[in-house]
Amino acid sequence: SLKRHLPFVKDLGSQGMSSDESEDKSTRTISYLRVYPAWRSRQLASLLWSVDDVATSNVSVQIGKRKKSGTQLRVRPHSDKVNEEAATPPGLPRNCYDAAWLEKLNQRQRRELRVQDGDYNFTM
Repeated sequence: SLKRHLPFVKDLGSQGMSSDESEDKSTRTISYLRVYPAWRSRQLASLLWSVDDVATSNVSVQIGKRKKSGTQLRVRPHSDKVNEEAATPPGLPRNCYDAAWLEKLNQRQRRELRVQDGDYNFTM
């Protein structure tokens, strides 16, 4: 269940989330490509995608109801775009960071990042 992950996701804050890149404003649906932070591991990304899916289903137009006029539906398709400049939240468990990204850091940067030795349990 995703409920057990909610405190962790809330602690990540906005630094843990993907940014958006607008693609098309001429239609009633706005598409924002997801741009992923370079520091984020695949395991953490998968968890956040699951949270996104639940959040999206909670705000979608209900059966028997109409979308409010003037509002546009927002679509966030996955992309292979990476933001190398994304702010990195310090103090996360080791498996929240991309291993290859961590390897590129110098000793000072690793020390400032304060990576926790243990791994986060991503099981649902």
